[in-house]
Amino acid sequence: MRTIPIVLFALLLTASAALAADADALIRDGEAKLQAGELDAAVTVLREAVALDQGSALARLRLGGALLMTQNYSSAIEQFRETVRLDPSSANAFVGMSVAYLHSARYDLARASLDEAIRIDPDKRKEAEPLLAYIDRASARTDASAGEPHPKH
Repeated sequence: MRTIPIVLFALLLTASAALAADADALIRDGEAKLQAGELDAAVTVLREAVALDQGSALARLRLGGALLMTQNYSSAIEQFRETVRLDPSSANAFVGMSVAYLHSARYDLARASLDEAIRIDPDKRKEAEPLLAYIDRASARTDASAGEPHPKH
């Protein structure tokens, strides 16, 4: 009777490995579609990968990137957040999140996300400097316009 739970456990492990392999194949397919510029198809395939393996930080990172490229910023942010939940050391997820926040004019969150990416991976500082400068300029413009009186009609 004891062998039944062991056999069931072994079957579950085998099934999990097969699902992960299928998700990996879908991730590769999604990456290929991104490279080919087939953004909507890439999003579809990468959504399938996430559905198949919800614990895959890579699937969520790639889906976030594809959503970012389709300018679906709120959904991209959601996927990058999930990536970070699954893999808190994913500097690339924080970079993607920063870009999505930037395009959403949420400059404080864009800056904080990019700062976190640099904290995780200091080698990203050099490539991030122009983006940090852009965020700071955009944030300053927003702050300056917030203090201006609105014209009366």
